[in-house]
Amino acid sequence: MKELSTDLAKYQRWLIKNKMKAFYAPVHAEDLRDGGQYLMQAAGLGRMRPNTLVVGFKKNWRQGDMRDVETYINLFHDAFDVQYGVVVIRLKEGLDISHLQGQEELLSSQEKSPCTKDVIVKVDYSKKSETDTSIVFAPSSSERTSALPKDSKSPSSPLNLADQRLLDASTQFQKKQGKSNIDVWWLFDDGGLTLLIPYLITTKKKWKDCKIRVFIGGKINRIDHDRRAMATLLSKFRIDFSDIMVLGDINTKPKKENIAAFEEMIEPFRLHEDDKEQDIADKMKEDEPWRITDNELELYKTKTYRQIRLNELLKEHSSTANIIVMSLPVARKGAVSSALYMAWLEALSKDLPPILLVRGNHQSVLTFYS
Repeated sequence: MKELSTDLAKYQRWLIKNKMKAFYAPVHAEDLRDGGQYLMQAAGLGRMRPNTLVVGFKKNWRQGDMRDVETYINLFHDAFDVQYGVVVIRLKEGLDISHLQGQEELLSSQEKSPCTKDVIVKVDYSKKSETDTSIVFAPSSSERTSALPKDSKSPSSPLNLADQRLLDASTQFQKKQGKSNIDVWWLFDDGGLTLLIPYLITTKKKWKDCKIRVFIGGKINRIDHDRRAMATLLSKFRIDFSDIMVLGDINTKPKKENIAAFEEMIEPFRLHEDDKEQDIADKMKEDEPWRITDNELELYKTKTYRQIRLNELLKEHSSTANIIVMSLPVARKGAVSSALYMAWLEALSKDLPPILLVRGNHQSVLTFYS
């Protein structure tokens, strides 16, 4: 609790220094999920209450403890339970740049007066000696965006190629974006959050020259009708767009090699209950509820194919976009295993430009009239 109070002043200063209109509201909890629940229930005041949970994509889900993955996914369900929207951001290079900040930079920042510039978002003051202090971004079990100040220095030692790309990616949204595209893939009507976020982005000076392109699913024999209907809707909402593309082949079966790659990815997480004795399979399912059963895989085959197919279409149409904003697929709580759901998100968003997976709380955020 003592660390919490010292952090409060430090990170509020960081926000002010970087001209971010935000409040820093820390909570103390036994684990990540409890902390998330506390924040969503208590943060904000009146009309200033947040209504959206933003998290980084958990890039290391295949290597880490699957209990952490369960916690990560349960955060989404907790957000929906309290009427929040959810946004998952993924950058190909990753989001965590904590290891690039350098030990010397951290130690010197601790020794400076309270008015000096802070160059980190979150510091974990572990109970080690000062020289062993590590920098992490909360939550440590998933990736979080860090907004580096423009004048922050990279570590003195030369970076390898991967780290240099990671550092460049972390500052890409601080630069003028030029005449490029923001691609919106609106696949579900979630209250309009998937449309509102791209519109708000274009109101910022660095993004004002970007055009919004809208992609929607439709039937081949109704493409013109669907396009006109969407154009009318966007006009009513006063959202300026450059193009609307209706995809009639959105439900086509994906390529065999992509299906094979997906099956290879989920193989370590499958239960294979049909190949085991009933009691052994039941015990495994009880001990490891995140495992994918054969029955579940067959039941959700269509939804699995849809995520793989969408990734193919994203690569075909949006590979040059500055940012992609897309509807987040949602699985019913308790119906889909954690491993299968993470595999869907992985298959959908891999090897793409920066992507925001967005799901509103089904309360309208767009109005016809001012």
